[in-house]
Amino acid sequence: MIFNKFINTPAKKLSKLMAFMLCFGAPVSTYAQEEKPNIVWIMAEDINNHLGSYGEEIVHTPNIDWLAKNGVQYQNAFTVSGVCAPSRAAIVTGMYSTSIGTQHMRQAKSLTPYAGVPFYNAVPPAYVKAFTEYLRANNYFCTNSFKTDYQFGTPFTVWDSHTLTAGWWDREDKSQPFFSCFTYQTTHEINTWPDSTKLRFFKEFNVDLKRLEEDVKSRPVLEEKYIINPAKVKLPPYYPDDTIVRQDYARHLTNINRMDTQVGKLINRLKADGLLNNTIIFFMGDNGDGLPRSKRWMNDGGIHVPLIIYTPEKWKNKIKGQLSGINEELVSFVDLAPTVLSIADIPIPNHIQGQAFLGKQKSAQARTYIFAGRDRMDAKYDLQRAVRTKQFKYIKNYWPDTAYNQYLDFMYQAPIMKRIDSLYHSKSLNSVQSAWMEASKPAEELYDVIKDPFELQNLALQPAYQAVLDTMRTALYNWQKKYGDWLDTPEIIQAEKMWPGGKQPLTSLPEYEQKDGFISLKCKTEGASIAYKYDGDKYWKLYNKPFKSMKKDIEVKAVRYGYKESEIKQISF
Repeated sequence: MIFNKFINTPAKKLSKLMAFMLCFGAPVSTYAQEEKPNIVWIMAEDINNHLGSYGEEIVHTPNIDWLAKNGVQYQNAFTVSGVCAPSRAAIVTGMYSTSIGTQHMRQAKSLTPYAGVPFYNAVPPAYVKAFTEYLRANNYFCTNSFKTDYQFGTPFTVWDSHTLTAGWWDREDKSQPFFSCFTYQTTHEINTWPDSTKLRFFKEFNVDLKRLEEDVKSRPVLEEKYIINPAKVKLPPYYPDDTIVRQDYARHLTNINRMDTQVGKLINRLKADGLLNNTIIFFMGDNGDGLPRSKRWMNDGGIHVPLIIYTPEKWKNKIKGQLSGINEELVSFVDLAPTVLSIADIPIPNHIQGQAFLGKQKSAQARTYIFAGRDRMDAKYDLQRAVRTKQFKYIKNYWPDTAYNQYLDFMYQAPIMKRIDSLYHSKSLNSVQSAWMEASKPAEELYDVIKDPFELQNLALQPAYQAVLDTMRTALYNWQKKYGDWLDTPEIIQAEKMWPGGKQPLTSLPEYEQKDGFISLKCKTEGASIAYKYDGDKYWKLYNKPFKSMKKDIEVKAVRYGYKESEIKQISF
């Protein structure tokens, strides 16, 4: 096929705007500094729409429900992958993971090495940047607590403050606008495991046991009445009605209740700091439920996620788009980065593949399709692409002879997965429950997700749906042709192109020039981001234009995404 067009050359030429930005600085907001909204992202790991505001009756999520009641709730928000690392790479760049080479799970450090899987960081095209760099160039203080998982490492230029306890409170200038991201791991797949399972896993794979101790300490306390009774959960039809299955499913829903208390504490801190009336809050999941046939898969259970945006009254007349109620339009997570830039009134670079759905640069046309992909998961390779409209889901299985469910060490730690596997091999599952455990899968799948929300009835071979099938095939082809797709490149070749000889490339040492009292910085490594700090500074300052010399010693460093950071260059006065 012809879709891997990012191996040697960019998919399209840089726009004049982007070229200017790379050389002389990022686009600049037209808001006055005091008018910029603060923005908070709350990202819960591994959840679908199991929230009170989405109609889940058994959970207790009053804080998230408050955001929805006072904001806008998106009914059709989707990630680009059913698992965290490819999804997060797309979120932070506004680019499809399949197009920039961040599509596998994962392409950076892992808990365990995998035989036959190269060890490398993805190296996206030189012009790809985290959207927070554009925010930082426009005076936003950007913090992250704590997860990154971007596939290309964590470039030091992406965040001002990146620690377990980072937040807007780290600003030295309390009047500075901020973008603060918080990831709550309470709902992560691993937290559906009993502590005894975690302990055994950590010992087997030499994981620091302090992590388990810290996890227990930080676990949000929950009133007994909000611990979900397994007997009361409503299982999806692809799960057997089994005691162990119910226990794990209930534990997952209970963790959602726990996570909601964390959201409440964060909202209360914004209130206490007098910031809630000037802060836009995004709440979202990073991928679907951390349960079998959800996380990692192309079913809605893996890619359909909650998205709620709260906008204070102060900003409702200043931001274009729907800011309250229920929104049924399709949203892809590549749209988040451009939407934040649009809200902050920072020009969206032309290379970004997502489209803004709020703000001055809101797209004139709503989405017709969202797209997603599944590639290697841990040690096992697969290749799927998915297209979804409001009504239909199309899945292209490039390797139909590969089992739908493949054994993964991490996934099979979960009691629910072990139990389903045991029931399958003892032939105790019905046809619906066993379908996703079979040794092969159809080449194409098509589902009417309105009539068949659990995606059980494949319509791909039915004559009445051939026109729909052709439309979805064409949409997939056009998307791959437009943006590129690494699907034809074996990962070992991809790794060699990104890290030649298996060695991580080193970012060149930055160079500087002093003229007329200003200091200019540059780096010979194409696409490198540069930052500097004066002697005594706590945080690195992102370089985007010449700055006035203060006659103080300066440290300068650069990094190209996926490369090793340069050494620090000392500039003395």
